[in-house]
Amino acid sequence: MMESEFPQELQTQAYGILSSNDVEPLETLFSHVFGSQEPQRSQAYTFLHCCKKHFPHLLFIKLFFVIRCSPVSDTRSRSALVLRYLKICDLWPNLSLIAQNYMKSHFLVCLLEEVSMPTLRLLCGIVSEMGSEISKAGHEWPELMDFLLNSIQSDYEKLQQCALWVLAYLPKGFRPVVCEALVPSLEPLHSAILQALSSPNADIQVTACGAVVSLIGLFTSSKGRNWFNDLLRAMMVGLFNLLSHLKEEYARGAVNELIMLVMDEPQILKPYLNHLVLDMLNVLECKKVTDETKLFVDKFLLAMAEATDLAPMMRELPHETMFRLLTTSMQLLLSIKDDNAWYNTESEQGENDGKMDVYKSGILFLRKLSTALGEKRILPICFELFLGHMEATEWKKRYAGISLLAVIAEECSDEMVMRKDCLDQVTAIILKSFKDPHPRVCWAAFNFMQQPTNLVQAMQILYHLKIVCALDAALDQHRNPTVKVLHRDWLCMIHEFRVVYAS
Repeated sequence: MMESEFPQELQTQAYGILSSNDVEPLETLFSHVFGSQEPQRSQAYTFLHCCKKHFPHLLFIKLFFVIRCSPVSDTRSRSALVLRYLKICDLWPNLSLIAQNYMKSHFLVCLLEEVSMPTLRLLCGIVSEMGSEISKAGHEWPELMDFLLNSIQSDYEKLQQCALWVLAYLPKGFRPVVCEALVPSLEPLHSAILQALSSPNADIQVTACGAVVSLIGLFTSSKGRNWFNDLLRAMMVGLFNLLSHLKEEYARGAVNELIMLVMDEPQILKPYLNHLVLDMLNVLECKKVTDETKLFVDKFLLAMAEATDLAPMMRELPHETMFRLLTTSMQLLLSIKDDNAWYNTESEQGENDGKMDVYKSGILFLRKLSTALGEKRILPICFELFLGHMEATEWKKRYAGISLLAVIAEECSDEMVMRKDCLDQVTAIILKSFKDPHPRVCWAAFNFMQQPTNLVQAMQILYHLKIVCALDAALDQHRNPTVKVLHRDWLCMIHEFRVVYAS
């Protein structure tokens, strides 16, 4: 239903509920909004949008009333969620100046009194958005700045966490305003955040990382002392502490904040790039760290490689560092299982059976990394890794080697064709892999030869007879139906190619 089509009856019902002191109708509404039963859920959303269009001021006040007065934490949390869903930027301007002033003072009281941390986290996000809207209207909220400074320096962890959440959730457009307002308090604020980054409370530690990202303009724009240097070092020390205490979910949160920093202000990280890469490689090389966390680290490294300000420095990393980077990335390609379903040609997953999400993410990471770093930089190292993996006794490594070859062939085909030694070696290894004792490696070799790259085309032209002979020789060896299907299809294609090439 379009917003302009809300019937008068629904509008009357909405006004009655919003202007009443009874919260039970809203509690029922929340149960439908956060439930899965239809049509109640859709009707509840329609009711909310009707309220937002016709009575935005009453809706804001009513939701705050529930947050302030409901004794049930779940109800308060749901009311805060609905308020954020409806967008503060759409509701706040519709409040009268008197109502806005009331909300400004009472929302801060609400932060002090809320006992449920999940609800408090939502309220902190709302306060950040309120501050942004107040600033857009040309007004100030000095009480918020006082609250943040007092809370972040408090000995009470809940208040520290509260202030850090508000800072971490600052909308981008509001951050410069906050940074300017906090300049006179730079030193105590820096000290408080530095202390939070080393807090034994992992929630405070990770949220402090988000606060650093939000206030990066404050810590890097002042003349004299390099305030950011201490903070970045503390962030990295905190990350390793989280990992050493097996708090990987929190560690991923910290890495995610670093990713945000790279995306927002990459130039700030120029002096620290080499050390950051080495630190992250240490994480990737740690066997105790899970693949899920390593994927976050890869995202961070890729963000730096793709950032315009940092890409040239990433391409100039020492050979040893680049080799470690690509070697750790190859570990992701070993996350493949010899799934029984792969051997069934009728499987819905087909060629993807046994390929874990980590493997797929590894392929995507290598593809993007090779594009970002350029063929001349990655080809020698990747080719060295390819040769090493193809000599391994473990089938997963040989499979990973061919997977890597397929990735670099997309980016570096022309360079590989120009290097005859490279072309000869690739051809010999792929032909040998046609008869690999493991069917999945055979399949990978056949599949590689069907890729539409200049490298494969050059191989088919220059070594056509060898390829056909190797295919014919491998025909009787394979009993696996999945391999036989791919083998048959490609054999037909290669013979068609011979006809076209001969003509």
